[in-house]
Amino acid sequence: MPDTLPAAPAPIVVVAHLNARLQPVQRGSVFEDPLDVMLHEMGIGEVVGGGTALAPDPVGISACDIEIAVKDASQTVLKQVMQALDQLGAPKGSELRLPGAAAPIAFGVLEGMAIFMNGTDLPAETYARSDINKTIEGLSAALGHTGELRGYWEGNSETALYFYGSSFAAMQAAVASYIPSAPLCARCRIEQIA
Repeated sequence: MPDTLPAAPAPIVVVAHLNARLQPVQRGSVFEDPLDVMLHEMGIGEVVGGGTALAPDPVGISACDIEIAVKDASQTVLKQVMQALDQLGAPKGSELRLPGAAAPIAFGVLEGMAIFMNGTDLPAETYARSDINKTIEGLSAALGHTGELRGYWEGNSETALYFYGSSFAAMQAAVASYIPSAPLCARCRIEQIA
């Protein structure tokens, strides 16, 4: 009788490349921490790392990655990982990248809206008298259930607010009446990011 048991197969690390513009703290609270709990509950793996990809101004954050150690790379396990990420609100355009695979697997359910607020060309008194937190509260109230703020970026000339929801068009329509009333939103631009 052998003295040792056969070693369990080593986990496989897959990378969830999220089309989400989140700083490390938000990446952890929105995705990594709850995903780790879900993977442990399902008995299929755990979160082992992550990172945020930066791009030059004015983009700021371009995407983020979560490294996941899974017990195997079966279709069942990979589907469970992607379903968990979709439950957490992974944006469209996200991909699951497997070691040695020819192509990534696409997933994601939410759309994204970035509001780039002009940080240099407004009157000085606008910046002095305005509170970005009040502007964020107003945008969030206007959005209601159509979307939520998940991240931000402070660049050299713009501050970007990143909102995610089921429909970019619905989010854009929801903030349309608020934006003209917010001094910090003057000369802002809105882009679809997912």
